[in-house]
Amino acid sequence: MSTSRDKLQQLLDGDLSAEDIADDPALVTLADRLYGIKITPARPKKARDMVDAPVAELTEVAPPTNMLIEVIGDLAPAAQSIPEPLPPGELPALTPLPTTKGASKAPLFGLGALLLLVVANVFGLLSSVMGSGCLESDLCPSDGYTKMNLASPHELGNGLGWSLPFPDGALGIPDIVAVIGLLVAMVVMWRRS
Repeated sequence: MSTSRDKLQQLLDGDLSAEDIADDPALVTLADRLYGIKITPARPKKARDMVDAPVAELTEVAPPTNMLIEVIGDLAPAAQSIPEPLPPGELPALTPLPTTKGASKAPLFGLGALLLLVVANVFGLLSSVMGSGCLESDLCPSDGYTKMNLASPHELGNGLGWSLPFPDGALGIPDIVAVIGLLVAMVVMWRRS
């Protein structure tokens, strides 16, 4: 019995028959890849089963060939459909491209206007346009409280809804969140359009 290296060399030399190759699945695969020879796969059996089982005839799937020559066979080239030439001066009919609607600029404009209002509120400019809204009572703060507190818009009728604008007063967390959130939303909307 020859070693697998010897069998491989015999396969490459073309000295092995289909019956010799059928016992080794690796050689069957190599014969298929190298020479295009299709051999029914060997079904390995245990030694105890081989004594009782009759030996089956080996059949090749492809026609028998000389292993040194790769046989392509009588393959006709695939029929290609060649378009008919157009009459002179006639252009082919073009299908129109689907029109895509551009994203509307209204949401971006609305976010920009809202950002402008928030920044104006931070500097206390909205109270001069809208009025303080604080009813004249003992709870209203003294002059200078012109920035609306974004965290408490429901208390604009008393002093808890107003505070000092940015240069004099503190910049609150709701103001920072509103400015950053609107900037992020504007960038996202701008990139989508």
